[in-house]
Amino acid sequence: MKAFMAYLKIAFKSNTIYRVDFLFSIIGTCVNIFIYCAIWKALYGDNISVNSVSYEMVTTNFILSLAMSSVFSTNDFVIQQKLWDGSISTDMVRPIDLRVSILARDLGNIFFKLITHFILSVIISVIFIGMLPPKSFVCLLLYVIGMILGFCVLWALSVIVQMSAFWIINVWSISTIKNVVVNVLSGIMIPLWFLPDTLKNIISFTPFESIYYIPVNIYLGKITGGEIFHAYFKQLLWFAVLFYIGNVMWNKGKRRIFVQGG
Repeated sequence: MKAFMAYLKIAFKSNTIYRVDFLFSIIGTCVNIFIYCAIWKALYGDNISVNSVSYEMVTTNFILSLAMSSVFSTNDFVIQQKLWDGSISTDMVRPIDLRVSILARDLGNIFFKLITHFILSVIISVIFIGMLPPKSFVCLLLYVIGMILGFCVLWALSVIVQMSAFWIINVWSISTIKNVVVNVLSGIMIPLWFLPDTLKNIISFTPFESIYYIPVNIYLGKITGGEIFHAYFKQLLWFAVLFYIGNVMWNKGKRRIFVQGG
């Protein structure tokens, strides 16, 4: 536990060093939000709502989804880099599991960005764009739980991408595909409310809606009552499935380590 907290603190403090990068990251997130909202404002025109979805709901979806995506910090290239420089051979004999240290670093980055990127981006967006408040205080609390579970699913996906480095050495292409698919199918680029029912049903059988779409719908009160627990179960199920796949890849990959460099 002490080692885990040490990795977490190091990751958190390292973010405070690069203040210019931190500032431009916030600006980048806000610019993305403004651009998306401006595009959809033009598409809506004088319409109050489209398919029972108001413009305010769309802007709220973009603000929360993009803010969450800036916070959910995962590095798909950790294992690859350690294979390239040979440091993975040292990590294998450390008392703390390599995957645990990766999680600790990711959580350190997340805690920093949650305090800075998420809160500041939302405040700036509320002032200059406006967004709907949560349906209720309970919905806000349930949204936080959904957001945590959404990160778990995304992190498990990142682990699978990282573990593929044992077989393909360079995971850049897989990481890029993963990021594009997540952005499209999780509702960041196109709110899933506007997709045909057939396509939405297909996406519902994938882990991607669990990342951003479910938390945002809980925030807006579009998922209520027993549906919320069903949504949580879906998130937990996908996390368990993806984590299991990543664990299998980890155990098999350790047996065929081929270190580049060293």
